[in-house]
Amino acid sequence: MGTIGWRRSRSGIPAIILALAMATTTVAMADTLGPAHYDARTNQILVTIHYRGTNPNHHFSIQWGRCRKLHGQLHGPAPRAISLGILDEQGNDAAKKRYTTLVKVPLGGMSCRPATVTLWTSPNQYRSIAIP
Repeated sequence: MGTIGWRRSRSGIPAIILALAMATTTVAMADTLGPAHYDARTNQILVTIHYRGTNPNHHFSIQWGRCRKLHGQLHGPAPRAISLGILDEQGNDAAKKRYTTLVKVPLGGMSCRPATVTLWTSPNQYRSIAIP
């Protein structure tokens, strides 16, 4: 069995680190949140997702957090908060092209209302919207 050589490139970066960095440039980029809002007419959240991949047919699944009552309100019903993860089921798809899709989240069975819904996708991608 051979050993991995740690030859240095001209810039001083070990060749193996440079090769790994080049290999990961085609891995899927993190999804980003575009505009999002609550549509009262259809009782759903509409959120635009920007992503990279080899095809425009990525499927996004929904992951709800638990409903939490927030404290500190003196009058009226206690405000609530809930998280909503939007997960790309093809998150490891090679990042060849940019795509945009509209994800629709129906709220017909949502009992955590009124609430602030915090949407999230990849790390550090958050957006909060109010749901009456």
